[in-house]
Amino acid sequence: MLEPVTPGTGWGVLHLFLTIDHAAAAGLPPDAAKDLTATLERWSEELQLHVFSVLGHKADVMLMALDADLSKLRALQTDVLATAAAPAVRLSWSYLSLTEGSEYTATPEQYREDLAAKGVEGDDLDRRVEQFAERMARYTEDKLHPRMPAWEVACFYPMSHRREGNDNWYALDVEERKRLMHEHGRSGRAYTGRVLQLVSGSTGLDDWEWGVSLFAHDLADVKDIVYTMRYDEASVRYAEFGPFVIGIRRSPADLVTEVGLDRAR
Repeated sequence: MLEPVTPGTGWGVLHLFLTIDHAAAAGLPPDAAKDLTATLERWSEELQLHVFSVLGHKADVMLMALDADLSKLRALQTDVLATAAAPAVRLSWSYLSLTEGSEYTATPEQYREDLAAKGVEGDDLDRRVEQFAERMARYTEDKLHPRMPAWEVACFYPMSHRREGNDNWYALDVEERKRLMHEHGRSGRAYTGRVLQLVSGSTGLDDWEWGVSLFAHDLADVKDIVYTMRYDEASVRYAEFGPFVIGIRRSPADLVTEVGLDRAR
């Protein structure tokens, strides 16, 4: 067993996109589908693994894995590509990122100053600051160590902030960036209970700056939230988006059937 390789903050998030060669699948040994099924089931017990059948040409399978140990993510990748189904399975794309907190949330000290400026004082001030600190601690914990739900639909896309002329996100001062992100967050909160979002950082790790994973019950909600949030200034002026991939949650056994890996002669 290799030594764990763990980031100082956050968990690794690995998206694997697999494409099935159906001609090769017809010649697989009879136990190939069961081997891949068993591998995915075993890894579902080892780390947080979400399995999706993909709609469209970009892939047939999307695997989203989260863990503190990057070695386990690498071992998952190796095992998936080394089953008896390997001759018919190609890794067509991948994306690596790290869970992270938000740099735009206020600290308890800043919150105290804001309340004091509004005339809040004494025990009431202390109580409200303590409650705020507890909320922010839970919020940060959920961001750094998320447990994504078993909702039916997933959407993944990478994105970056624009750096062109007057539309350079990194030339803005921190207060302006904070204002824009708070506006963006308000739009997203309108979908609480309908869409759960995980934004993981990939600057220096992959080709874009963030990977965005949306989980939903209804595909229409995914469409609506992305459309709605594109009207926010943070998106209108400062966002660049990569390809979007949509998946339907499946059990490993249902997945191999749906993508045609159990059709060996």
